[in-house]
Amino acid sequence: MGHANRLDAKDRKIIEILQEDSRRSLRDIAAAKAVNLSPSSVRNRIARLEEEGFIRKFTIDVDYRKMGYEIQVIALITSKPGSSDALYTKLRSFTEIDIVYSTAGPSNFMALILVKDMQSLSTFITTQLETIDGIEKIETLFIIPRNE
Repeated sequence: MGHANRLDAKDRKIIEILQEDSRRSLRDIAAAKAVNLSPSSVRNRIARLEEEGFIRKFTIDVDYRKMGYEIQVIALITSKPGSSDALYTKLRSFTEIDIVYSTAGPSNFMALILVKDMQSLSTFITTQLETIDGIEKIETLFIIPRNE
């Protein structure tokens, strides 16, 4: 039986609220219409959700542009046969790469590259990524900022 069966509607609502704002107070979460529990009950549920691995971490939504990363690129990377594990480790070692996901499909990895300008991107790709033995192909997708 899957782990999802251990979640009830209140657990799901708590997770939904925390996804929107992980800094919400226990009192605010407890008062939510679909939760309707005491703050201590909410705290216990959150602790259980963490312990059971439903909640892995609490995080923030970073404005990369304000941090000086004007260029944000998703790189779809195809590895040569037999090089996936080593390539994953190598990709995670670059400071220019914020996130690496293993993927199924035409490419093996999706990486979020953050750099200050086009020259930095060009330099990173040509002097770092393209020199890695295990890479067969790199496709880049530029992230277009939205005003939200």
